[in-house]
Amino acid sequence: MRQITKNVQPNSLTTYKNDVDAAYGNLPQMVRDDLKQSLLNEQGYVCAYCMSRIKENAMRIEHWACQDDNDELALEYSNLLACCTGNEGKDKTTYTCDKKKANDPLKFSPANPYHNINSRIFYHEGGVVKSNDKTFDQELNNILNLNETRLRQNRVFALEAVQELLNAKRGTRSKSQIQSLLDNVMAVNQKNQHKPYFGFLADYLQKKL
Repeated sequence: MRQITKNVQPNSLTTYKNDVDAAYGNLPQMVRDDLKQSLLNEQGYVCAYCMSRIKENAMRIEHWACQDDNDELALEYSNLLACCTGNEGKDKTTYTCDKKKANDPLKFSPANPYHNINSRIFYHEGGVVKSNDKTFDQELNNILNLNETRLRQNRVFALEAVQELLNAKRGTRSKSQIQSLLDNVMAVNQKNQHKPYFGFLADYLQKKL
């Protein structure tokens, strides 16, 4: 999980919210498509929670504050996140992210700058994500299931690619070389896509500086 900087909401959503009958359940397809694209762009095409790769035809629009208890926030752009499908259609014990969360509350949002998510999340090399906040740490496992086996394995696989670059030359890497690799990990490509699990990779490299 990593801090998300929210953009201005799509014009089509602004217009739709002025409709007297505006409701998330009645969202026109054009507005929904614009919303998906905007969320994907600001998140660099990675899931807001697990940071796996997502795309427009394989994602879920997440309400951080659930619709059932916060109807007034159903169309609030700052409350909306792009998430993976969370193993939908598979064994329920493997559900993750929005699919696992359902209507449960989360203490912190990656899109709320006042929640300082980057200072609350850290990782172990085994691909385990944790929080220094006890309640949120429990939520990462019990509500989001972010340490599901497949996710931990995927983080480790992504890290192995970074470690190969670090070990490509003999000797110890200088801080400037590590910083250069960190900058590369944090950057988006020409399609405005972040590397999957870049938060985990950045955490690993920052500890080496």
